[in-house]
Amino acid sequence: MTEYRQMLQSGDSRYRRLSATLYDHLIRPVAAEIEALNPQQLAIIATGSLRQFPFETLRDSEKDQFLLQQYPIHYLTRLSSRSLLASPSPSPFLNFPLWTLSLLLGIIGMGATVKHHWKLGGTLLTLALVSTTFLPRFSGGYRVLGFANPKPQDPLFNLPGTEAEVDALLRLAPESEIYRHHQATLEVFKRQSSRHRYLHIATHGCFQQLGCCFLGQDICEDEQLRETHMNANTLLFADGEYPLADAALLGLQDTQLVALTACQTALQTNLDGDAIIGMAYIWERAGARALMATLWNADDATTAAVTTEFYRLIMEEGLSKVEALRQAKLSQSHRHPFFWSPLVLIGDPR
Repeated sequence: MTEYRQMLQSGDSRYRRLSATLYDHLIRPVAAEIEALNPQQLAIIATGSLRQFPFETLRDSEKDQFLLQQYPIHYLTRLSSRSLLASPSPSPFLNFPLWTLSLLLGIIGMGATVKHHWKLGGTLLTLALVSTTFLPRFSGGYRVLGFANPKPQDPLFNLPGTEAEVDALLRLAPESEIYRHHQATLEVFKRQSSRHRYLHIATHGCFQQLGCCFLGQDICEDEQLRETHMNANTLLFADGEYPLADAALLGLQDTQLVALTACQTALQTNLDGDAIIGMAYIWERAGARALMATLWNADDATTAAVTTEFYRLIMEEGLSKVEALRQAKLSQSHRHPFFWSPLVLIGDPR
């Protein structure tokens, strides 16, 4: 498992053989039963070393398909049942794709025109054309609290790519509150988090038991040269680190999603195999229904592309979180899984 994780994380093209082998061992014995159920998504409850890699990357060599191409996939903790048993929260504005309003206006307008109600029909058709232009830009009431690149002046912590993520969020949901650079403070995070249903935290997160080192793999794996730049289980803000153990104090209620798009977990040892699930458990206990996080730091541009498409599909097309993430990843699946697979969804898929 560790070898496969390292292949994915390093962009090693030899991953395909091991990917197919893992599929044959883990999925193929139950593939027929899964297909017979025709599930809307697969929920994975992984244990031990199986938590080190995204199941989405397992490849069916007979069909030449990733598992992600067959099903939307999310992961569960032992606390996830609480979110799954809860009633799905209504959309903040509409629970159907916004483009259907334009279609409905157009159909009614055509009907009115056919019945010689020229003025009414013309007005409705005009509204349909106008709404087609402007509705895709309307977020439907979504307000995201976003943080990005809190320490751009420090080369060790600078994350310029994360600013593209929050810029895209502002275009999709103009009512969002975005904080970057020196404005991305602990005080703002603690004060504002409970007021938003979506939290997008594009700052460094460290979820390795030994703390995080940012000097490169060769140095960080050398016990003599290794330096610790972030403490374990913390998020970085402009004025310090936030210990994840304090998340329960945020007062989150009905928070639909916490997205952590620049975290580091389980980079080199088996000690951190449970890190991502443990992190999700803490956020769920704090009140969040789902967590989207990265298993490793991938290409900034690709991460921004995947997260932007993910939010667009939720806000404009009305897709569930799990289906939106699936389609956003598939848009990049022509590339090595290093680029698109590290983002995983844990918890409520709706």
